[in-house]
Amino acid sequence: MNKKSLKTLAVGLTVAFSLSACAGNNAGNNKDNNASSTASSSASNSAGSTKQADPAVDPLGKFPEPIEVSLGRGVDPTYKYEGNDTAEDNVYTRWLKDSYNIVVKDEWEAAPADYGQKVSLAIASNDLPDAMLVNETQLRQMVKAGQLADLTEVYEKYGADRLKDIYKTNPGLLEGVTFDGKLYALPETTLPSAPLTWIRKDWLDKLKLDAPKTLQDLENVAKAFIDNKMGGDHTLGIVGTQQGGSLYSTFLSSSDHFMNFSSIFFANDAYPGIWVKDASGNAVYGSTTAETKETLALMRDWYAKGILDKEIGLRKSTKEALTSGQAGIFFGPWWSPYDLQDAIKSNPEANWRPYAAPLDKAGVFNSNQATGSNFIVVKKKYEHPEAVIKMLNLHVSEKAESYKTAVGKEMTSQEIPLFLIMGHGDQLEYAVKTTQKVLTGEMKLEEVDKVNYGFTYELASHVKNIKKEPFDNYDIQYWDQKTDPDFFAHIYAHLNGGSTFVNANINYVKSLATAQTKTMQTKWTNLKKLEDETFLKIIMGVSPIDEFDTFVAKWKQQGGDEITAEVNELK
Repeated sequence: MNKKSLKTLAVGLTVAFSLSACAGNNAGNNKDNNASSTASSSASNSAGSTKQADPAVDPLGKFPEPIEVSLGRGVDPTYKYEGNDTAEDNVYTRWLKDSYNIVVKDEWEAAPADYGQKVSLAIASNDLPDAMLVNETQLRQMVKAGQLADLTEVYEKYGADRLKDIYKTNPGLLEGVTFDGKLYALPETTLPSAPLTWIRKDWLDKLKLDAPKTLQDLENVAKAFIDNKMGGDHTLGIVGTQQGGSLYSTFLSSSDHFMNFSSIFFANDAYPGIWVKDASGNAVYGSTTAETKETLALMRDWYAKGILDKEIGLRKSTKEALTSGQAGIFFGPWWSPYDLQDAIKSNPEANWRPYAAPLDKAGVFNSNQATGSNFIVVKKKYEHPEAVIKMLNLHVSEKAESYKTAVGKEMTSQEIPLFLIMGHGDQLEYAVKTTQKVLTGEMKLEEVDKVNYGFTYELASHVKNIKKEPFDNYDIQYWDQKTDPDFFAHIYAHLNGGSTFVNANINYVKSLATAQTKTMQTKWTNLKKLEDETFLKIIMGVSPIDEFDTFVAKWKQQGGDEITAEVNELK
């Protein structure tokens, strides 16, 4: 997705805060992380409650006296502030101070690449700021060390209704940071994701082929495209994974579903790159399982037959293969149409349609689960944890939106302290179904919940300019791409990709670990390099399939066993 489209989409789906800003997020580490824990029913009811805040407390009101909050922050050294502004003193932090008596002081700052190490050092020395963003591993370390404040009561008392509604529509998030009945963190939310199979339906129609459901179906369709030269003499097989890219999403990039081959693995019940449970309930790295070996053997066969693009891992841009009209199949998330605009312009008849496929042998559509990467934590001895709760209340509030509009500035993680991506869990489903209803006349525009789903209102405002009848057919010929070009990609992505995604019955598999453990910090780079090189050589036929067994042995010897033990401790 290009930066402009991604930014606009994110503004709508994350309570109007820019997702692209997360590249410089306070945590400065990977984008995909969350915690998993079993909470008592009482804690679940408390943490997940949407009861209104204490009537004696104004969750969005000004404190009577100034309250100082010291922070550890990730600050991008290349970010350009306005005038003499800094991470500590800028248009947003001054608003917190002047309007709410919340005084932000940066106890320390670190560049994104160094932030994780700085947090780990603070944890190890027990020299903590009042609040900061941490990843899942760091959160668990702090809980185990007794360094964190129990936020259960202060969240219940000071949490604004909107904040609680957001967590309510993201089931399991608060339960995942509740340990022994105590809420120890405030997690970010995530945009939903799973890899769909995108196919040139106009090619399917010309060959009178049904959309594929299984891996065998997919092979047959790809072969038919190639044999019939649907993209010309140089028609390509399934494209994906360009130069420097990954073969599949991982526990450190759980929402990376665009143009890789995760779907093939998932259809074989294989989950490389993430941590899953074995038959005994213990943690095992998905890249070392028999199912992954089986999938590599299949991909090796497909590569030899030309079913997979012969330039896997070598192309500078796989998107160019789509734009050229040579390719007719790739895997990608619901928002892939944002990256299909050039392909459609070059080939106006290109009818790219998504399918919840391939299914596994039991007929199930599998995917890894996208997880958030950041958690707000408060140190145990901090006297005013309510100030941190109020900062998050404001972050997701209409007041912040109004202020941002008034000053005419898009706020990012570099201005907003303790920046989290926050959005209602049903935001995509609401956007898709509400836009469909406005289009068909089942719902009036003024009935759209503009307060909580502002971007949906924008979609619904433009949809009648773009989608032609029949309204329930999303083939490319039933779209007007010229009348409202600035919103075409948004509407096309939501109704074409989003509708397939929200209606799919997806079996999500969540990684047991979503951040690096201690040993990973020194050994993971080499282990991942070993994995990537071995797998690519097997697929391309450079190495025999039995090289997989050699890889597993080396992986265990070079730190894998030690890391697996650490992941089992996380469980």
